[in-house]
Amino acid sequence: MASEELSDGRTAYARLLLLLLGEVVAGICIYGVFTFVPAVQMPITFTAWAIVAGDNILYPKKNKSLSSLLCWITAVLTSFCGIEWRTTHLDIWSRLMLTGLCLMAALIFLDRRQDWDD
Repeated sequence: MASEELSDGRTAYARLLLLLLGEVVAGICIYGVFTFVPAVQMPITFTAWAIVAGDNILYPKKNKSLSSLLCWITAVLTSFCGIEWRTTHLDIWSRLMLTGLCLMAALIFLDRRQDWDD
């Protein structure tokens, strides 16, 4: 019954909007860190990559939660940023791609938190 505690009586649409708002705020903060403190870019990105890669290996069957759905949407947008970066070689696309990777890792962490609590 942990899923009932997490929802707090909100509809799925309201929870999705809250997750999306949180992702936008976190994305702006991470992008700002990557822009103004580029020295931390590689350790944070490597950690995020390890989380995403580990999730693909350990949990190949994805569940149907809202954070999993938002993670897939973020993955598509991150892939688009990666293609644009390879095409144009502009730093903005690489920072957006790495920010998307970090957001995917955060969403995976939120998604797997329920599995760890059980």
